[in-house]
Amino acid sequence: MVNNFLKNNLAILFGNVFFKIGGYIYKFLMVYLLNNYAYGILTIISPFQNILQTLAAGGLPPTISKYVSEYNATNQKENSYKLILVSIKIAILLGITFGLLMIFFIAPLLVKIYNNKSLLLPLQIIGLIVPFSAIVGVFRGIFQGTYEMTHILTSRAIEQITMILSAIVLIILGFSVVGAIFGSVIGFFSSLISVIIILHKYFLDVFQGMLKLKMDFKEEIKIAYKIISFSIPVILTAISEIGIYSMTTTIMPLFITISEVGYFGIAEPIARLPLMISNSLATTILPVTSEMFASKNTNILKKYMFNALRYNLIIMVPICLFIMIFSKEVLLVMFFTKPFYSKGANVLTILTLGMFFYSIFAITSSMIQGAGKPKSSMYLLIGGFIQILLLSFIFIPYFGVNGGAISTTLTTATMTLISLIYLNKHISLKFNMGHYLKILFAGIIITIFLLILPKNLIGFYIGLLFLFPIYLITLMIIKGFTTDDLNILMKIENKIPFKLTIIKKMIIKGTEVNFNEYRK
Repeated sequence: MVNNFLKNNLAILFGNVFFKIGGYIYKFLMVYLLNNYAYGILTIISPFQNILQTLAAGGLPPTISKYVSEYNATNQKENSYKLILVSIKIAILLGITFGLLMIFFIAPLLVKIYNNKSLLLPLQIIGLIVPFSAIVGVFRGIFQGTYEMTHILTSRAIEQITMILSAIVLIILGFSVVGAIFGSVIGFFSSLISVIIILHKYFLDVFQGMLKLKMDFKEEIKIAYKIISFSIPVILTAISEIGIYSMTTTIMPLFITISEVGYFGIAEPIARLPLMISNSLATTILPVTSEMFASKNTNILKKYMFNALRYNLIIMVPICLFIMIFSKEVLLVMFFTKPFYSKGANVLTILTLGMFFYSIFAITSSMIQGAGKPKSSMYLLIGGFIQILLLSFIFIPYFGVNGGAISTTLTTATMTLISLIYLNKHISLKFNMGHYLKILFAGIIITIFLLILPKNLIGFYIGLLFLFPIYLITLMIIKGFTTDDLNILMKIENKIPFKLTIIKKMIIKGTEVNFNEYRK
């Protein structure tokens, strides 16, 4: 059971990283294939697509996962089938309802608000995506509840691959941003076909069980109420997180041009690239925190938390500093065929700082959830959503696209500070500030190094080449490593075909351990 649990968690962790990379590939391809105005439209409508899909899904995937796993564990298969059947009906109802609302009411209303008719068709196409994505969510909830994570990965892979390929073909054929969005329709439709095939092939008993069910309307309403009651916090949390990421892009068109919004959309995925690391740490720290907190093993719990935050800082500090200082050159290198995109350099610098704060929040939020306080994490996200909404209306009219980045950074900084204070108060986590200060000192050293380099492509490549060597040497000199670092490195070394001798020696010299203990 434990091995199966670890296997599934590793599969999901790998899948999340893989699909995050796929998402970035999609965005970068869209930047190359679309002009700045078209990409600005894509940036504006993406939050509406995400929010609408979240509302249409109704928080069903985690709800189904929870109850299906519980019912299966207690051999209540009939209750499991009833829940699935009612969930499918809810998904179809919500998907069609929100899809029609988007096509006939929300899209025309947004066009009037933004006073831009070019947004109408792209927004209406979103309405076609919603029914497919809502129903797909139900099936993925079933897979998760039965611990068949590979089926989730399969459906997501089909969705992402067909979405990217369809979007590319449609854009090349001349459909521009409309083709990019319609690619998502094709992607979710393909995913729906795949989950139906998977369910029929591997879960035939579920089909047969649902066909034999006999439920009256009152019982369906009772089950639906149970599902929706559990789903509401999930929906609020998801929408708040989307809002923190994307609220500024929905407000910007009220004050600046769509082309200027495009610069924000270009900078945002680059600024969020380092978050793949913190998100992976957050994913793994949640079950560990839950287990240690439940067993009241506070010493090990504090050690895990300390290392999670510390490793996040060790990795994020040099990467974020490099992107912030060489933001213009980063854009020139990544989008070498469109050098005018370097106008988004200031946005990238500010957003990268915001995502640095958010990387810390992602981990502390997982710790809070693992400590049995999921509502506290939800309240933090809702508070962040309200803050970024207010700040966007304050800063965007005066600072334009940079105002959106400032609003994001101030919000993520506030959320991070509050989460750290709350975590320390709730778990009595005594932060060993000496280790964190050493990381920040090493950050100051590489900041000085990067600042004295010429701000051109030559300086960019020199900085990229010597960034981590200087950083690691600094940590070694100031004794910024621990024995945990050495133990982890040796475990990694045992699983790869080559030795990490130089890095191992640097870590040994950067700690007070005896080298002879780790010679083997």
